Order: sequence, then C-alpha cells, then structure tokens
Amino acid sequence: MPESKTAAPRAAPPRVNGYLVAVVLVAIAFGLRFGLYGGLNSRLPFAFFLPAALIAAWYGGLGPGMLAAAAGLLLGDYFFLPPHDAWVPLGESAQTAVGVYAVTATLGVILIGNLQNRLRNLQCELGKRSAAVPPPPPSDREAAT
Repeated sequence: MPESKTAAPRAAPPRVNGYLVAVVLVAIAFGLRFGLYGGLNSRLPFAFFLPAALIAAWYGGLGPGMLAAAAGLLLGDYFFLPPHDAWVPLGESAQTAVGVYAVTATLGVILIGNLQNRLRNLQCELGKRSAAVPPPPPSDREAAT
C-alpha cells in the first residue's frame, strides 16, 4: 500500500509543557542578564526577557508567551531598574524602557501565538483533505506483481 507523502499535523505541546518552558526561559534570561550585567546598571533591563517571551510563545502559544512577558517585566523592573529591590515610581527613562518592552513583547507574543494557531488549523485542514482523497488505483506494473 503506498504511503502518504504528507506529513502528519504537528500536535500542540501539552499546556503544562508550554508554561514550564516559559518559566525555564525566564529563569535562564534572568540568570544571563544578572550574570552579565549584575544588578547595578539599568542598561538593557529587559533585553534578555524579550527573546524568552517570544520563544515561549512560539513553543507554547499565547498563554505561555504572555506569562513569560509578564514575568520578565516584573523581574526586570524589580531587579534591574533603579532603585533596585523596591517598588517605587519610575523615572522617565525607566517608564520608557517598561513601555517599549511591554508593547514589543505583547505585540510579538500575540503575533506568534496567532501564527501558531493558523499553522495548526491549516495542518489539520490539510490532514482532513488528504484523508478524504482516495488512494490512486494501482498501476499496471503494481497489479502484475
């Protein structure tokens, strides 16, 4: 019997895996940011958290991506924006950094989440269509053997 040349649709990872990946990515981003720059400078407070959020959205979808983005925002604000280790009103440059990160991460996560949903829907549709197409009749050569 001839094998189908269409790939099976990629199943979505279990929800728990997506959130676990998000938490691990944020922890790695925090470790890298803290290890490279320490807690003293407010330079690049969210630079490592943005890729973590985007990768989490690519792997797990919208929910894990938003979790990673929010966790990155909270960790970056608390540990890397002055004054450190405190919840106080932010200066103008810190407000700008928070705003740029929040908008960029949210937009990226939403776009990647929507792209993943559309790809899964198209793969399911392709799987349904390929299952509905009957296999071709055997050729004369295959019938003779």
